[in-house]
Amino acid sequence: MPSTSTKKMKRFTDIIQYKKFFEGLIQKERKAEMEFHLNEIMLLSGRQREAKGRAILTLSGKDAGTGIGGVYLVKLGRGSGLPDNEISNGDVVIVSKEKPTGKEEQATVVSKTKRSITLAYNKIPPYLVFGRNLRLDLYSNDITFQRMQDALASLEKLPILQEYIKSNIDLFLDSEKSSLPTSKNNFLNAKQNQVIKNALASNDIFLIHGPPGTGKTTTLAHLIKSYFEEGKKVLVTAPSNTAVDNILEKLQSLEIPSTRIGNPIRMDENLLNLSLDVQLQDHPDYQQANGIWNKIQVLKKEQEDYAPASGQNRRGLSDSKIIQLASSKKPYRGIQSAKLRKMAKWIKLQQTINKNFEEAQMLQASAIESILEKSAVICTTNSSAGSDLLKDIIFDVVCIDEATQSTEPEALIPLVKGRKWVLAGDHKQLPPTVKAKDAGDLSISLFERFQDELPENRINILTIQYRMHQEIMRFSNENFYDNQLKAHPTVANHSLKDLPGFEPFPYINPAIEKVLQTSKPVTFIACEEGTEAQLADSHSWFNLEEIALTKEITDALLSSRLFPEDIGIISPYDQQVSRLKAALKDYHVEIKSIDGFQGREKEVIIISLVRSNTEGNIGFLRDYRRLNVALTRAKRKLIIIGNPSTLRSNPIYKSLIENILNQ
Repeated sequence: MPSTSTKKMKRFTDIIQYKKFFEGLIQKERKAEMEFHLNEIMLLSGRQREAKGRAILTLSGKDAGTGIGGVYLVKLGRGSGLPDNEISNGDVVIVSKEKPTGKEEQATVVSKTKRSITLAYNKIPPYLVFGRNLRLDLYSNDITFQRMQDALASLEKLPILQEYIKSNIDLFLDSEKSSLPTSKNNFLNAKQNQVIKNALASNDIFLIHGPPGTGKTTTLAHLIKSYFEEGKKVLVTAPSNTAVDNILEKLQSLEIPSTRIGNPIRMDENLLNLSLDVQLQDHPDYQQANGIWNKIQVLKKEQEDYAPASGQNRRGLSDSKIIQLASSKKPYRGIQSAKLRKMAKWIKLQQTINKNFEEAQMLQASAIESILEKSAVICTTNSSAGSDLLKDIIFDVVCIDEATQSTEPEALIPLVKGRKWVLAGDHKQLPPTVKAKDAGDLSISLFERFQDELPENRINILTIQYRMHQEIMRFSNENFYDNQLKAHPTVANHSLKDLPGFEPFPYINPAIEKVLQTSKPVTFIACEEGTEAQLADSHSWFNLEEIALTKEITDALLSSRLFPEDIGIISPYDQQVSRLKAALKDYHVEIKSIDGFQGREKEVIIISLVRSNTEGNIGFLRDYRRLNVALTRAKRKLIIIGNPSTLRSNPIYKSLIENILNQ
């Protein structure tokens, strides 16, 4: 079996050592994240950064009203249209007049068109964004790193969790209940039901190991339903908004009342009715608060007619003194009486504004507290679990889905809010993303560390997979899962011929004909004439010959009456992905990096491996977890394109190619 981790598991003698170790790693990663964008901003001109797709220049801004949750919207546009860029909905950005400093007010991208991009600000936007010749830069924020530090500090209040994370597993307690809780669901298989039963019986930490297609998130959702039926309050988190929405969708289908915390802009629009922001709109306290906010805006507008009692205008006078002098109708220290009266009026309006502001905040806080108190299940990202909204809530159970994609300090953000913990993931798939070269220990998730330390009764693996034909599953099953996986009868032999309307299009090219054979679920297409290349300022690779072959294969599949939504194209290299998107821009098929396709599936997956050289250098294709993800996305047909001469230099890829050719 290929090794999926070269790091040794870290053990700690006490919590002080643990905190010091991870505080150092957090700072390294924080520095790497911030410096990446700041350094690029400082080193490159605006035009150069725009060419990389991480900035947009010569924009004009205008007010676009307010959005869900009362955010302030600003629309930035350019008459000639926006250039190609990698700025997406939900990204954090900054707007500046010239070269940014990094201290600008951060905003979130709400929507994009060919000519404009709309941003959301949580507070009144800086005045400059309504001007001309603006620059928009992709950025990052510091909130998650601060919440990691706060979570580490909170460990002092949780002695039991301290012992767990030190990997001192002798303190784990078996259930002392005379009769174990049971959970039987006819929609789940026997293994899934057993996992739920074991998790319910656990008093502390439980791991659900879910290989591809085994229904990990579905099993976790049914476990949460059992907790809900027991009257438990549950916090459900995941590292990304997409992963949170995936489990929230399943909770909704099980009719479990849930509240989603987070920016509505980053949520699945079909789940917006479950968001805290949308639920607030119907709460009487929040509606009353909104009325007061509107009143405050009117008062502020009225204030503009009077002299502000600030700076030089005051000349050291207190509010009460200004009001007293205004009533005397006499000048004071060179300040005309008319100006004193205007300042006094401004102060009285400000006092009214302040009073209304406090009342609106209290009503808003009351509405939020009311909704969260009544919510049995709260869903959010790992980072947002550290927001002020949840600071006073302790949960009976904390469940983290896709826990193997979270760094250990990130996982602690939700974990410190619970009394019992369930982590679901697959450490044989992609690890957490770490940017800092000297913070590699962060790539070992807490799930993976626990998986190596805990007794067997604390870890249950799901073994029935419902996605792949058994031949598509075979290589990963043998090399990553010790042959523990079994394909469910409903998918074990399914193929393209079972799809309505599929009819292989007659192709003269024998390689393409092989792609359309329904009797061969896995196909390797050799592209030996392809040449790998990279741009001078890039570490990524592309292969134009493989792009042309991918396009030809996609044509054949579409000509055989497959729908575009049935096809996914993936590659380990971003440069290849961007060029594939350009070459197939009118095909409406989904094209992503392997990392971007984790957790996804399609009827047909085409993998372009890119690397093609005489030295046998396959670069980061050696990360076998990435290979495992790539091989397990397809349901009925897996097509792999690569140079066999280059790939065979690696024993795993050599085994993969021979495995396919011998089918």
